[in-house]
Amino acid sequence: MTSTARHGMQKRKKKCSQQSQGLVWEDQVEPRYASYINTISEQSMITEAFYGRFLAYFTSQGDGKDIRNRVSWLHRLPQLSVDGTNGALTLAVQATASSYCAIETDNLSLARYARDLYGRAIQTHGRFLARSRTAKAGVTIHMISTSVLFSFFEAIQATNADAYRSHIYGAAKMFEVTNPKECTDGVLCQIFFHLRTQMAFVQLTSQGQKASVDIKDVLHNALSYDELPMFQRLVTHFTALADVYSELQSARTQRRLDIEEATNVETAVENLWAEYKLTASVQNEQITWRDTDTNITQYRDAFTALVCAYFSATRILLYLLSPIPLPCQLDAVEHHQSILDVAHHMETHLIGCAYMRMAAPLLLVALHGPKVEQRKKSVEYFQRWDSKGMRGITTLVVDCMHRHLVKRVSPEEEPIHPTNHLTSTRPRAHAP
Repeated sequence: MTSTARHGMQKRKKKCSQQSQGLVWEDQVEPRYASYINTISEQSMITEAFYGRFLAYFTSQGDGKDIRNRVSWLHRLPQLSVDGTNGALTLAVQATASSYCAIETDNLSLARYARDLYGRAIQTHGRFLARSRTAKAGVTIHMISTSVLFSFFEAIQATNADAYRSHIYGAAKMFEVTNPKECTDGVLCQIFFHLRTQMAFVQLTSQGQKASVDIKDVLHNALSYDELPMFQRLVTHFTALADVYSELQSARTQRRLDIEEATNVETAVENLWAEYKLTASVQNEQITWRDTDTNITQYRDAFTALVCAYFSATRILLYLLSPIPLPCQLDAVEHHQSILDVAHHMETHLIGCAYMRMAAPLLLVALHGPKVEQRKKSVEYFQRWDSKGMRGITTLVVDCMHRHLVKRVSPEEEPIHPTNHLTSTRPRAHAP
């Protein structure tokens, strides 16, 4: 392990320890939840410690600047889970946090316990959903949060190949029938933003296979905003391009972007990049720089690194879909390398949210990197994710890569066989 990686691990462990020893929700509990916190059982306190470790790993510095919230939706779920209205969410929080800690410690008993909680949460969630179809209460933020947490569980401990995709689609479908009043402290909006990036990844891996929900409707029409955060405006372009890409990969259509569409999208993306750099400049901040000692790219914070990866991924999709060469295509190698640099940054600093949101950009490198070394490197990242328990993500990647190899457009490219790379070297912490 390099000194940089060791330093990153020490920082993350220290953060985990601090949040686990204290009450991780202490400074975030609102008065109306105080009575519930006072009656927390010993088991709930254990779950709280687990959730503290989960939060320390799956949240990133800088995220709140873009969404203008002090803490992320993941930080607010414990409050929702103890308000006494939805037992499924309570179980989902316990199951997901326990599952992460089981993988982190290679604890098979804890993994079995997490799966038991997960099964009970699924059953309880089903009853709440059935009740919502017949009662006036309808779908609540608790139900959507539960489905999203289920997707986290499946990303960590996959129970079957389609479960991760199913929970993402399930949560997205609920947005169509959710009352806007359900948005508490921005939680619903943040979950929607999270789902957009996950659905883009699922969309890329499906390669045109029919989805169980109308992806376009959920991605673009489910919620209305006067002013989307900067990153979400970028995601809007990315998902629109991913939709065209997915249709093209399915062979149901040969349609690419026409010249006007490609030019308009490129102009919009580059204007957004200029705005992003200007905002940072006004704040006297650097977005990214090269460390002269290590020759490694550094970023203002983890969320900035993620934004840079999505700018590069959007340009790659433009490169793949444009009928004519565009200025962004001249730096195709650089855009793919930029995504690998971000993946390295996230991995070195042990930022687990990268697993969820970096999957789509990194998949594009694995499939279309102009250099064999870039494609191999991206697969190696997925390999390490798999060994750390992110099987729900890597299962979709392996399936997508196999299908891509079968119908490769450029036979002269050296194929990267995922089965040769995505083989865990670490024992899996799951029930037999």
